[in-house]
Amino acid sequence: MSKDLLNPVRGMRDILPEEMAVRNEVLNIVQELFKLYGYRQVQTPTIEPYELYAARSGEEIRHRMYVFTDLGGRKVVLRPEATATISRLVVRAFRSESLPIRLGYILPMYRYDEPQRGRYREFLQAGFELFGSKNIEADVEILQISNDLMRRLGFQDYYFKMGHQGLVKAVLSSGGIGESEQGSILGHIDKGRFEEAEAEILRQSNPSIVEKVRRLILLSKEAGECKVLERASEVVEGIPGAEEALSEFSELVKLCMKRFQGKIRIDLGFVRGLEYYTGMIFEVLVPGFPVSVNGGGRYDGLTGLFGYPLPGVGCAPGLDRLVLALKGKALGSVPVPLCMVVTTNARCIDYALDVAETLRLSGISTILDVNRHGLKSALRYSSAKGIRFVAIVGEKEIEERRVTLRDMEMSAQTLLTLAELPDHVLQVLKKV
Repeated sequence: MSKDLLNPVRGMRDILPEEMAVRNEVLNIVQELFKLYGYRQVQTPTIEPYELYAARSGEEIRHRMYVFTDLGGRKVVLRPEATATISRLVVRAFRSESLPIRLGYILPMYRYDEPQRGRYREFLQAGFELFGSKNIEADVEILQISNDLMRRLGFQDYYFKMGHQGLVKAVLSSGGIGESEQGSILGHIDKGRFEEAEAEILRQSNPSIVEKVRRLILLSKEAGECKVLERASEVVEGIPGAEEALSEFSELVKLCMKRFQGKIRIDLGFVRGLEYYTGMIFEVLVPGFPVSVNGGGRYDGLTGLFGYPLPGVGCAPGLDRLVLALKGKALGSVPVPLCMVVTTNARCIDYALDVAETLRLSGISTILDVNRHGLKSALRYSSAKGIRFVAIVGEKEIEERRVTLRDMEMSAQTLLTLAELPDHVLQVLKKV
């Protein structure tokens, strides 16, 4: 057998128990936030029609999708992101519901990215999507959820990078660049390829538009947080839609500055590569970590592709990235069984199974010594693994319908009936 078969496909990962324990803690906190903020959890297919993502996902996503033709001759993709598929679901299953609609998800995504720390070809994302409100309080809610997630995970040093995709789009539109042509320009800016973005703008428009976009990009570097929006009003003066977008964004920033003091960085040259964003956009960054751990924004009208236009706003925390960024923090540990049931010979197996089941029915995590180590070896194994109790089943115990329970921590041994066993364990644990 080739050694290559022992390794996952490039960009994919095996997740070991230690990391899985941290991941589960993150998942638990995400699901707590679903309940706290009223988001109902849903699940969608991993495989979706190609056309669902080809329309508005952006050049960067389209070029990195896993695309194939299935046995029925349909062109399909492995889901590269979830906002489009959740928008489809809203139109199909929630059209008759009163607004707003709040939905949450935890789903694997697939993109053919160049693997690096925090960037994999299979990755797990959570999501909070709010449909049916165009007001800024909906935007604030998504940002509050993102802030709560970071706090509950124990992060202190993090910040929000905020921008407004509609502002950049309005500038491009004022230069006669259509929405379908804006995607590649936004993709270049998103990846920091500013020269390519400027060249593309010049091919389709004029130098004044290049200058306006350049000034928006440079504002965050030249002006302090309080001056960025003021200076931006000079850049976009007279541009249809831009002044309104800036005014709306300014109101949002005021609300955020009050609630997330010291956590907001304004960058009006910041865009996201997904074409469906129309308004406020953001990313959550942790200093020293190479990529954002969360991101999102407003995507009004995405559901309109399916015949039911609604305003929408949401975010998608990257769970793999959060787990990596949490390295070194005390969160999650591999669960250790509380008890191991050991038999002294094969004739005791039936009763040993009864003992294990009795303990589990009382909520006590229990494993059976399926390798029949023998008592001395089993005790050494339990000690090495940190298992607190060993329930010993031999001929004598079967005759008397009892169990010998050894407390490894206290080096104490007690003979108990099967009925007494669970309560005794729980009482000992209460004293800890």
